[in-house]
Amino acid sequence: MALSAEVRKSVSMQIEALKKRMRIDSNDLDYETHLRLLRELSGILERDAAQKKS
Repeated sequence: MALSAEVRKSVSMQIEALKKRMRIDSNDLDYETHLRLLRELSGILERDAAQKKS
């Protein structure tokens, strides 16, 4: 199922917010949590892009 433009934009904005937050958070646990979420959200966008190419 393809993501709508609104959902893609929202996910992209969340990714950018996490990237900014990762620069601020020095706590290892927070950083790892943000990194995991960043990878999950990036994976969602990548899968959506791959489905559109198919």
